[in-house]
Amino acid sequence: MIFLDIVGIFILGLAGGANPGPLIASAFAESLRNGFVKSLRIIFYGLVAETIVAAFILFLFFSINIPTIVFYIISFVGATVLIWLAVQVWKIKEIGEGKEIFTFKKIFLLTVFNGPFWIFWIAVCLPQAYLLKEQIPAGNFMFLLIFELGWLVATMLLVYIFSRFRGLLTNTNRFQMVMKIIAVILLFFAAKLIFQSIMFLIS
Repeated sequence: MIFLDIVGIFILGLAGGANPGPLIASAFAESLRNGFVKSLRIIFYGLVAETIVAAFILFLFFSINIPTIVFYIISFVGATVLIWLAVQVWKIKEIGEGKEIFTFKKIFLLTVFNGPFWIFWIAVCLPQAYLLKEQIPAGNFMFLLIFELGWLVATMLLVYIFSRFRGLLTNTNRFQMVMKIIAVILLFFAAKLIFQSIMFLIS
């Protein structure tokens, strides 16, 4: 039974990593700029940021109840970070150009102020972490490790597959077009955060 639970958690992590989002778009952009190996830095930033926030949730939310509205409100900040990243990606003209765009600070802020991420962890992950904790000592943190392992596998696989097309996209015109597409995708996620927050607040 526990084995099946662990497999289920890993699959949930795979689904989380495969879910299109701003981190994947950022890693795609970095893999196109500087190659797959360099994009691993973005994936690592995302892994560390998500683990910190998720561990915080697991540590606090067994005893503290925070209204859902709070997470929709902080999503406005997350949208601002996404817009900030999108503008910088839009301005990229050449492969390997310029300063580091996707710093740990930006990725961390993006994670902290991503309301749906908090809600997913509280609504979906927290109950399962609690059930595993009932079966295994420190099962809640085992849940975190297994989930993040699944997330890491899925994210790395997607970015690696995308990086295999790098040779087709290194033409200057194609490169600039892809960078602009990724910037628009980031803006889409920003708009989605804002829309979800506004709809929740007025409902």
